[in-house]
Amino acid sequence: MQCQLLATVITVLIGLSPPAPASGPAMPDVLQSPETSAIIGYSFSEQDAALLDEIQKACFLYFWKETGDTGLTKDRRKAPVSSIAAVGFQLSSLPIAVEHGWVTRGEAEQRAVKILHAILDRNDNKKFGLYYHFLDYDTAAVASGGYEVLVSTVDSALLMAGAIPAAEYFGGETKALVDGMLRDADWKAFAVGPGGAISMGWEPNDHAKPTGDGTFHRWCWRHAADEERLVYFLAVAAERSENAVEPAAYYRLDRTIKRHDDMPPFVVSPQGALFQHFFSHCWIDYRKLGADRPALFGVDAPRIDWFENSRRAILTQRQRCIEVQDRFKTLAPDRWGLSACAGRDGYMVPEIQPNLCNRDKWYEGTVAPYAAGSSIMFTPAESLAALRAFRGLDGKDGRLRVWWDPSDGGYGLVDAFNLDQGFASDDYVGIDHGPMLLAIENARSGLIWRLFMSSETAKRGVERLKLGR
Repeated sequence: MQCQLLATVITVLIGLSPPAPASGPAMPDVLQSPETSAIIGYSFSEQDAALLDEIQKACFLYFWKETGDTGLTKDRRKAPVSSIAAVGFQLSSLPIAVEHGWVTRGEAEQRAVKILHAILDRNDNKKFGLYYHFLDYDTAAVASGGYEVLVSTVDSALLMAGAIPAAEYFGGETKALVDGMLRDADWKAFAVGPGGAISMGWEPNDHAKPTGDGTFHRWCWRHAADEERLVYFLAVAAERSENAVEPAAYYRLDRTIKRHDDMPPFVVSPQGALFQHFFSHCWIDYRKLGADRPALFGVDAPRIDWFENSRRAILTQRQRCIEVQDRFKTLAPDRWGLSACAGRDGYMVPEIQPNLCNRDKWYEGTVAPYAAGSSIMFTPAESLAALRAFRGLDGKDGRLRVWWDPSDGGYGLVDAFNLDQGFASDDYVGIDHGPMLLAIENARSGLIWRLFMSSETAKRGVERLKLGR
């Protein structure tokens, strides 16, 4: 295929067909994709359901077992700290575990309350109601030992989004604690950038004084990718008006539309790593919201159906992986999915954009299994084929071991692998296992979508942003 950068200047995302040529009829203002807008849920065969059960349970066991005295999950199995983002996924994992019978409702609710008290009962692990990225998993104090000391807006968003399903599911003390956390979050304090853009975080001048004076990070969230949209959705939806940002700030996020050859166009993310297309979908059910309406807030930007946008982005990256399979042995139609992961040479974030080719960062084709697994919300057939292929790499017959059974001390699919390098990660990452667990559940039952969207926070966000058909 031709390797050139082709920017498509359009005002809407269209359906499954490429846009008409310039000499053809004018495009309508909005063309909704009927194939995705009508999706309610998927059905899986008994064999596929058994595979998904196995993968989900292994993911959950990571969050249940890899914890400290506070109940907070580790950032990754080999890390001596907790990440509040991973804790968000951990809290959302609890209703799933109860529904599948892996733990009792009482055990899960008790764990949720323990985690929330550990975080909320301290005053030195937060600023403006948002939380430090890394915490000591035994005390919930700000982590030491060279880890980033930053009150992180995106990690706080992942924590709070993840806590909401637990609050809606368990009610009682869990809901009271989560409601208090949401009420205290002063998102407006972080809206210090141009046009009310939200800063990536706040850092104390003296790391030994986490609640003292400090400065906001000079970088702000400005692209309409999944992390950013989740941050702004929660910021717009804040219960207290003095803590909320204006809805127009959400719509001012950059929506750059590109396409790969003759594939449908979509709003690209900064790197093209797949987590930038499914993180917010773990909680926000965009299927029924349709294309949003920036013009209602005075913003001249294309209307986007974000569910359809992610589907296109994921299929485009898969296609790009197929096109270079002769260069990288790891990549194949059933082995795809490049995203942030623990690679052979450390943490890596690939950069795979439409038509970039020589400017892409493939990292020798290192695949992160959770990327295809978490994409199951949009591409069930392609994702299942990939999950079956990954599961089959179990170390037997001399093959690389990508699946480690919990009975062998593992938590299912490893974080990353590369056949050319003969590498399979020996680590597990909370923010990678988490979305795979939640995404599979959403594809199977819609549980986390229903719980999150039933919350008052989600309802305020939808209403204030004027989302919905």
